[in-house]
Amino acid sequence: MKNIIFCLFLFLPFMALGDTYQDAGGASQMVADSFGEMWDFFFDDVPSMLQRLTGWLIVWVVKAKLYFQLEIIQYSWGVAKVIIADLNIMSQITAQMSLLPQDVRQACVDMRFFDGMNLLLNAYMTKFVMNFIR
Repeated sequence: MKNIIFCLFLFLPFMALGDTYQDAGGASQMVADSFGEMWDFFFDDVPSMLQRLTGWLIVWVVKAKLYFQLEIIQYSWGVAKVIIADLNIMSQITAQMSLLPQDVRQACVDMRFFDGMNLLLNAYMTKFVMNFIR
């Protein structure tokens, strides 16, 4: 692989071309070229730089916002866990579950209905806490 790259650089011509300015026509061409370069700088390079800066800034702000939202969600979940533990939601569910007939209770346990209801209540409590924090 190294030999191929070496032969590529050795046998393929890579040229840098430059203009030579001679006489009065060369001097005026040099002035025209420098005005053209200034034109390119002010009307091509500067707007391009501002566009790239704006794009970079937007990407950074979106990343910061997502990171902040992730931290808020984690904090809200911690607060919601404390509230859920204080309210004893699962013990309330098991207490009310014992009032059901045996066959209905077994069907709900087989379908994992109570676990799903517990997850929904936990999610609702987290959303409730997040509404206070936002």
